[in-house]
Amino acid sequence: MVAAAHPGAHPSIGKSTPVHKRRHYCSVLSDHLEVRPASEHELALVVAALGDGPFLAERLARQSEDNGVLLVAWFDGDPVGCVYVWLEDAEERELREHLPGVPLLNRLKVVERWRNNGFGTKLVRIAERVAREHGRKQLALGIALENVDAERLYRRLHFEEWQHGLVDTYYVVFEDGNEVRAPERCRILVKDLDESTGGGRPSAPSERRSDGEELARAQSRPPGPAG
Repeated sequence: MVAAAHPGAHPSIGKSTPVHKRRHYCSVLSDHLEVRPASEHELALVVAALGDGPFLAERLARQSEDNGVLLVAWFDGDPVGCVYVWLEDAEERELREHLPGVPLLNRLKVVERWRNNGFGTKLVRIAERVAREHGRKQLALGIALENVDAERLYRRLHFEEWQHGLVDTYYVVFEDGNEVRAPERCRILVKDLDESTGGGRPSAPSERRSDGEELARAQSRPPGPAG
């Protein structure tokens, strides 16, 4: 399902409805910062900066099948952060029942030396734009119960906990090239999207101050059965 934290981990979510329309996103947020979908020829550079090679390769493959969008933030030509927007149906029964068709944020991550610059906030804003341009009205994610930094970040960005309780899920890590799953319980945060959310708009000063501190642990991934 959707959760935030555990570097190198990503939840396993079942495949279902593919996204049929391919869109191209590129947002130049300043003379130095650009957010755009990852491409195969840039993958090695992104992995060198962010790690998580198996996860990023798997998400890039999903993007190639129009099942999501792997966004990468570039600062002065170097990759400094990423987030994946999961556009398939969720595997978790709870999410399919209460949030049908709602995209999920996976693995929001910013390179440590570039935190405290609002890059994480900008990635979330562009992810919101992706969801809206796919005709979605909400965006969701899951966070581990102990991940208070991630919760603080997302609540500041106007995500709210849903009313359907905690979700039992698992997260996935790769050890020696093998996928390993570990159980996890997480809380689900949801945001209603409208024009006022302004995906890609410049972040406010208050957003810039706390972004890096919270992203030290706020790495979003989706719930797996459930996470």
